[in-house]
Formats: sequence, C-alpha cells, structure tokens
Amino acid sequence: MDARKLATATLFGVAIAVVKGPFQPPYADFLIIVEAPILGLSFLLLGRGGATYTEVVNGLLQSTIKASFFPFSLLAAILYGIQVDLFSSLFRVKSAGRTSARRMFASLGLASCTTGVLAAYTSIFLGLVPYDPSLLEVVYIPIIVWGALSGAVGGALSVRIWDRNLTARFTSVAHS
Repeated sequence: MDARKLATATLFGVAIAVVKGPFQPPYADFLIIVEAPILGLSFLLLGRGGATYTEVVNGLLQSTIKASFFPFSLLAAILYGIQVDLFSSLFRVKSAGRTSARRMFASLGLASCTTGVLAAYTSIFLGLVPYDPSLLEVVYIPIIVWGALSGAVGGALSVRIWDRNLTARFTSVAHS
C-alpha cells in the first residue's frame, strides 16, 4: 500500500470527524455534504476498501467525541463506507483508467440514502434519538432527502476534484 495514499485517506477520516464531531445526531447528518465527496475521493484514491478505511478512522474518532453513541456511530460510519465501496465497485465507477461522474453520482446517492434511512430508523428504534412526530416533516424526512441529494452531488464533486486535481498527483506516485 502506498504510504502517501494511506496518509491522505487517514486525513480524510480525520477531516470528517472534525467537521461532524461537534454536532449531535440528527443534526450532524446534515453535514453529509462534506462527508460524501471525501468518501468518493477515498474510493478513487485507494480503490475498494478506501471509503471503508476512511470511515473507520472517522467512526473511531467520533466515538471518542460522542461516547454516548458508541458503538452506533462507529457502526453507522463503517456501514456507510462499506456501501460507498460496494456501490462504487458494482457500478464500476473507476474502470480502464477513467472515472464516471454519473456512476459515482449514483453510487454515493444510493449509499447516502440507504445509510440515512437505516441510521434514522435504528437510532429512533434504539432510543438514541427521540422520536417526535412533529419533527417528521421538519427534521427526519429532510435529513434523508438531503442525504440522498448530498451524496449525489458529492459523487459528482469527488470525480471532478479527482480528475482535475488529484489523478496526476497520485498516479505519478505509482509510476515513480
């Protein structure tokens, strides 16, 4: 494993934790707009397992910040990373040296939506977040919609950043 790539993915996990750590669920979930493109870049950088690795770092750090949500925050983060890696691999986001913005768009949108729904229902079911019917239309549904949209936008953004700024830097490392 290339140490520079691993260090970069580790920093990605730290960056997510720094941004989301100060906020409690469900409000931290609105910050997926920051998390999604970082996970897309992690997949593009490390390949299969890259997003999962980044989310393990993020989940461990957030578990120390939000100890009352351990192990839920760690498991939710890992689930999200696994889904990003899984969908990105299944949709062949990166193939033949090219990246597909549409496929990454779909991959991150789907991973964000399914993770959001599972995390919301699980956190309410376990009593981690109180269920209040008056918040359904104001908090819970908007978080799921925002998550899907943020994931999709994050997918497109991650491919744009990768193609324009990072691909030459990290592919030249492999050849030197």
